[in-house]
Amino acid sequence: MLPKELLKEVRKIEIKTGHLVDSLYSGGYRSVFKGRGIEFAGIREYYRGDEFRSIDWKVSARTGSLHVREHIEERELQVVIALDLSASMAFGTGSREKRESAVEFAAAMSLAAERNNDRAGVCLFTDRVEKFIHPAKGRTHVLRLIRELLYFIPEHRKTNLKAPLDYLNSTLSRRSVVFLVTDALRIGQIGRELRVAAARHDLILVMIRDPHEKFLPDVGLVEFEDPETGEEAIFDTSDRDAVKKLLDMQEQQDEIFVKTCRNFGIDLIRLTAGESVVKPVCALFSEREKRIAANQ
Repeated sequence: MLPKELLKEVRKIEIKTGHLVDSLYSGGYRSVFKGRGIEFAGIREYYRGDEFRSIDWKVSARTGSLHVREHIEERELQVVIALDLSASMAFGTGSREKRESAVEFAAAMSLAAERNNDRAGVCLFTDRVEKFIHPAKGRTHVLRLIRELLYFIPEHRKTNLKAPLDYLNSTLSRRSVVFLVTDALRIGQIGRELRVAAARHDLILVMIRDPHEKFLPDVGLVEFEDPETGEEAIFDTSDRDAVKKLLDMQEQQDEIFVKTCRNFGIDLIRLTAGESVVKPVCALFSEREKRIAANQ
């Protein structure tokens, strides 16, 4: 049983994300994952009325008569949100920290799964998996997920994306929709882990940034502290060449990461702390629906 104060906060985030859940559900939540939730059931002879696109031409050519592939749609999805809780996610220069916007996204996806009677779970990580809640159904379970998203305090500060990917690759026996939510500031060499995860699951990367990680205003000398290492440095924001070099370096790292994901067929959602998470998510849904329609 949740204490009244915690329950009040959980209900608040539930209400706050209600419009997003409505947008996700009406905007194609079910249909965009449908194509990945189909199991091959077998091959049989073609009968009048069967869909033309279901014909297996290789088998038909080998046997000399038309045959079709049969599939069984999985009625139940399993959604897992892997959320980065490293110290850099607590950074925020606007109305919200990166973690707050990430939690809003994660809560909305959990509630959308609950509405569709799907299983939902979370994996909270830093440079290791700090907490994993197995996917399950039900309102009580989803409220527990939201409570953990809001209040869990990690023991470590650094980031290592290998940790959640390796853990989920070995733990999830069933194909799942996995949202990996991170600011991706320290990525490292994770090509193998991404490739394995993308083959086993429907992996979607959710990259979140603070507005000032994209644009650094001229405010003179600023003391920066690396939230993950504690290292401090003085930076002159009036030196626009140095600012441009710093931002260009981060952008190049991001583009390399994004390119790697695309090579493995991993979709990407870009979120900005303090801004709506609705449009980027629905934009991906729309893009996926177009791809599904084009392949039919």
